[in-house]
Amino acid sequence: MEGRSIRGVVAVALCALTFYVARAAIVQQTGQFALAGGKAQIVSRLSLTNGPFGTQTLSLVQYPLHSQSPLTRYALTEGEMLHVVVVRDDFQSFGHLHPQPSQSGIFRLPVLLERGHRYYAYVASQPAGRPEQVFRFVLQSGAPHNLTVTVKAPSVRARAGPYDVSLDQSRVPAMRSQSLTVDINRDPRSSGVAPYHVVWAHAFLVNTSSLTYTHIDGASDQGICCEYALRAPPLTKGLYKMWLQFNDGTSIYTAPFTFAAR
Repeated sequence: MEGRSIRGVVAVALCALTFYVARAAIVQQTGQFALAGGKAQIVSRLSLTNGPFGTQTLSLVQYPLHSQSPLTRYALTEGEMLHVVVVRDDFQSFGHLHPQPSQSGIFRLPVLLERGHRYYAYVASQPAGRPEQVFRFVLQSGAPHNLTVTVKAPSVRARAGPYDVSLDQSRVPAMRSQSLTVDINRDPRSSGVAPYHVVWAHAFLVNTSSLTYTHIDGASDQGICCEYALRAPPLTKGLYKMWLQFNDGTSIYTAPFTFAAR
């Protein structure tokens, strides 16, 4: 009699554990609007499904407000329907990815997150007939480490492949439109022909306190080798992490910077 009771308790516990694991395998959440100076006009929902060998899949669906019909029509931005920017919460890791769309409006993206770390995923898109929309999600793989996030300003020099890249401003006035200028110079000791100009450049900015997101699409050539100006919108006060991405015609490079808006 006692043995049957124990087996019954174990069976219930195993069923509960199986249910818990099944629930834990899919983490769903609604995104927080994160575009600086913008306003939410849609709802964005994401699920993170755990797979074998540490792989995970992001599934994203977006809806008009007060609707359960997924959005399927988007204006292309830089040739893509959606942009997913993944940033580790100590701001030391960055990824710019593009999920694959389906006719049903579901976007899927395989990811491999470093275990024990938390990440912010920014999903940027421009649904047809609406302005740009950006939502922030929190992703986590395993139990988080006790990270001490220390981002110091300024950090205005970076190495990206064969290039030395520098940001000319370590501090900028807050709440004012302005140009951020960067210098992209190829190391003369690097092999290959040094291009006079890069093909394109753009930047992603995250306020490290409020976690708001800003995208600067495109940089103008200053006519001076090799200086580029990025037109930034008004920025609220705070410390900003910026990732400059540029293409020299052969590869895409990323240069990280930190500066302050005061």
